[in-house]
Amino acid sequence: PSRSDSSTIGMITITLKGALPRMLDAKVLPRIARECSELRAKTRSGTWTVGLQFVSASKIQELNRVYREKDGPTDVLSFPAADAPKDFPIQKGERDLGDIVICTSVVRKQAMKRDLDPAEEGVRILIHGILHLLGYDHCDDRSDKRMRGIQERILNRVV
Repeated sequence: PSRSDSSTIGMITITLKGALPRMLDAKVLPRIARECSELRAKTRSGTWTVGLQFVSASKIQELNRVYREKDGPTDVLSFPAADAPKDFPIQKGERDLGDIVICTSVVRKQAMKRDLDPAEEGVRILIHGILHLLGYDHCDDRSDKRMRGIQERILNRVV
């Protein structure tokens, strides 16, 4: 059964569409929201919504092919509200940062390959997706180092 849930702390609300995978603890969502809200507060005030959905490898591969022209499954896709596909957004409104789609099977495989806890990798990937919605990117070495540094600092605070 599908359900919707929201975690609001500070300025970011994470709205879950469907079920949270067993590898993630629901208690981590408010902590992630709070930590990421501090970054958002530097650029915009108010409460902002992030839509979150966990999907199969075939679904994320389809989204990756259609919206990034890469034919393969990936761990996370971020769709900023301004660029979000019309048929996909969980919510639409002036306070939406955008949507994040995560494939837990890819996250689990990555965690195993890197000898990491799948739950920790899941949190890392969610933070990574939110950072993209906040405007961070890793298109060059400098921006990659900055984004990953922020990601790991937030991760260390929430796990």
